[in-house]
Amino acid sequence: MEKTKKRVEEAYTEKDRYIIQAIEALDDLDAAYNLLVERLREWYGLHFPETNQLIKDHDKLVALVSEVGARGKMSEDVLEPILGEKLAKRVAEIASQSMGTDLEGDDLKMIQDYASRIKELREMRERLADYIREQMKLIAPNVSAVAGPLLGARLISKAGGLRKLAMFPASTIQVLGAEKALFKHLAKGTPPPKHGILFQHPLVRSAKRWQRGKVARAIAAKLAIAAREDYFGGKDISEQLVKEIEERVEEIKEKYPNPPKRKPSKPAKKGGKKFKKFKGKKGKKGKR
Repeated sequence: MEKTKKRVEEAYTEKDRYIIQAIEALDDLDAAYNLLVERLREWYGLHFPETNQLIKDHDKLVALVSEVGARGKMSEDVLEPILGEKLAKRVAEIASQSMGTDLEGDDLKMIQDYASRIKELREMRERLADYIREQMKLIAPNVSAVAGPLLGARLISKAGGLRKLAMFPASTIQVLGAEKALFKHLAKGTPPPKHGILFQHPLVRSAKRWQRGKVARAIAAKLAIAAREDYFGGKDISEQLVKEIEERVEEIKEKYPNPPKRKPSKPAKKGGKKFKKFKGKKGKKGKR
């Protein structure tokens, strides 16, 4: 019992546990933010429905509603610090011709208060992201440098801890987050996944479709080394790893500039396989 208790205490005192909780809280905040902004768009759309087409950026819409509110106050000078010169001019023109209902009194006050709370939620999200970046530099500097602090934290969370990530082979790291696609490939023979949440890496995301699998494989190989160095070694070898990744990515782009040619599919045979009729030995009459 004492030995088990000690192991549990050691597991809870590992710093990567705090990173796992923080990155999951960050994803929860993102989901909540998107949900609340969609409600704000519908609510504010009763007053100024054209904003849904004009302002695609959630942050700009939240700032517009919380700081300005009624469309009668929307002049170019007021809108420019929030939306920028071009968009401010366009919104100011359409605000005077909008077909939405009037918004005033308690309705205006409540919707602006709602937008302010959403803005505070976004600010909380940014503070939490800064905390994760700082902690990743202390706990897993190599993983943070290779994958980026937020993606590195997500990989640690998916793996179940830095120790488990360090024990994974590169092939497993490459498909972390694509478990459903991997099981579907194993069960039904669908094409295997080329990457999981590694798609969030800028080098993978910016690569061409037929290059992404190779780029993800190169990054996963270096992440395996980075995680082992962070957990078992403690040396900062991030510069060397990042340099090797960049060289490998450039090599992939030069070697595979064009998509591979697809092999022509073979036409299916009509009637499928033909089975030979079974010819048994003829027995004597009356006997089987």
